[in-house]
Amino acid sequence: MISHIKWIVIFWLLLQQIVWAANIPEVLLPFQLSGQNILVLYKQHNALSKQIAKYYTQQRQIPSSQIVPVDIWKNPNKINQQKFEEIYNQLKPHLTKNIKVILLTWHAPYRVDCMSITSAFALGFDKKYCSHRTKEDKGCNKTANSPYFNSPSSLLGLQKPQIRLSMMLSGENFEQAKMLIDRGVLADNSQPSGTAYLVRTHDGSRSTRWPVFERFAEIWGQQKGIDIQYIDNRKNKDGIQIQNKSNIMFYHTGLRHVPAIETNTYLPGAIADHLTSGAGIGIKHTGQMKAFRWLEAGVTGSYGAVVEPCNFPEKFPNPQVLIPSYLAGDSLIEAYWKSVQQPGEGLFIGEPLARPWGKTQTLFKDGLLTINSHELDSDRTYIIEAQQTESSPWNQVKAKIRWHGKKVTIRISNANAERYRIVED
Repeated sequence: MISHIKWIVIFWLLLQQIVWAANIPEVLLPFQLSGQNILVLYKQHNALSKQIAKYYTQQRQIPSSQIVPVDIWKNPNKINQQKFEEIYNQLKPHLTKNIKVILLTWHAPYRVDCMSITSAFALGFDKKYCSHRTKEDKGCNKTANSPYFNSPSSLLGLQKPQIRLSMMLSGENFEQAKMLIDRGVLADNSQPSGTAYLVRTHDGSRSTRWPVFERFAEIWGQQKGIDIQYIDNRKNKDGIQIQNKSNIMFYHTGLRHVPAIETNTYLPGAIADHLTSGAGIGIKHTGQMKAFRWLEAGVTGSYGAVVEPCNFPEKFPNPQVLIPSYLAGDSLIEAYWKSVQQPGEGLFIGEPLARPWGKTQTLFKDGLLTINSHELDSDRTYIIEAQQTESSPWNQVKAKIRWHGKKVTIRISNANAERYRIVED
């Protein structure tokens, strides 16, 4: 009874935090992804897809003009190149300069011929991102590299041709998707302390990332509140090493099925994946463990292959890129995408805007909006603009801007607009 009351109290406090946060004006920074940068796609014939899209746009304050239906009937596992290009051509009027992310609120289709659907939307359909470019190609082959691999986030949208990162956000039902979205929102600026588990298993063919795991754990150790543990679990044939653990922030391993993941507690914004051939092949519970099982266990982002990629480490997330990028203030989608060198056959799933290590804090009290940030350049000049409502124009407003070394404090009185943005003068 006491435990039941305890969880009711915790839920009420979290609810109050979310309601209170919703009343704070949104603050947009240069180069920082927000709801203003996301194009949300939903299947027009699918009630669940539409419901997820609607809830997500509410939680991330995405303009209604950036919610677009697509004509995909039922739940095909894949679509062909022609169908994909028809959809993409219909989207072109919506792909304005500010759109840097394309979010898919469904779990099928997950493939476009030989590519994952998230990679096709991000990179454009091109067989150079596939293992088998022609019918004559056999066996295991590497693919073209992603131009976004290990690149500065400030370059997103500046590449030629422009890259728009893509991710899938869905679940078996609305409640699963809602919990995922809520975790992502709750992760923002949470500055968590937790553990990263990099696990080498008895499955040698699925543990090809282990040299990176071991080397990175030695280099990193424990920094910025994250303790990185490399675990050599080769002798344990049961594969059960990480169970009943708390405060997990990262978990990377390699197995057909990862046991006991539901016994662990994952922090909001946590990322986990397992190297295997088919983790991105849908949401069903048949065959190899699907990446969606991680989300159901409480993780906020995962990754899996949609076709046989073979076990090239380049085709899977590299924690030596992922973890420092995430801790440096990248959103989940930025850090995850830049960690995969050859993502053409891999599906990214989760809540894209989760940003646990944001370096900007906002306070709002009695009409005074205070912004404290380490993400601006003291050698540049900035102005503050306000937008009263979603359809209103942006107008410059008065603000007090004070620098303290690399930290800036911005104060805006009578802050009654829905959102404010900081732009270079």
